[in-house]
Amino acid sequence: MKIKLLTFLLSLAALFFFLVALPITILGEDSTGYDGEGNYIADTVIDEKENRKLTINRLEGKRKEFIEKIKKNPTNYLYYYYLGNVYLEMKHPAKAIISFEEVIKLNPRNGKAHYQLAKAYDRINDASQAIRHIAIASQIFKDNFDLHWQTKVNVFLLQLREQE
Repeated sequence: MKIKLLTFLLSLAALFFFLVALPITILGEDSTGYDGEGNYIADTVIDEKENRKLTINRLEGKRKEFIEKIKKNPTNYLYYYYLGNVYLEMKHPAKAIISFEEVIKLNPRNGKAHYQLAKAYDRINDASQAIRHIAIASQIFKDNFDLHWQTKVNVFLLQLREQE
């Protein structure tokens, strides 16, 4: 009988630990700034300049990668599309325009290229060209029954018209 009682009490203590003590310990680490051993965890300071430098290096690497791929396969419109997106991220809309126009030469019914081209024209404040290409994109997505992109285009078109 004593063994059964001892087993029951040990089981009850283990259950208490897992249901009460362990969650308090886990939650206590996050909310107090201390680790499980009582050592203070200092806040991590994000170096914005270093972060921006890493982003620029990553984008530059992608830019070079897509230029090399275009040299090897100049008829693949996707490489021009991705290069245009990289230029937009790098805040070089004029270069992005050249890339997206190349996509449209290779694949005139590419609604996403027209959409991105409209964004690039908007960034250089050429509202008439932006509206022209967003209207083309809207028609392409309407013809393809692509409701998601059609909605996205219509929202952007409204924003462009408000800027005029």
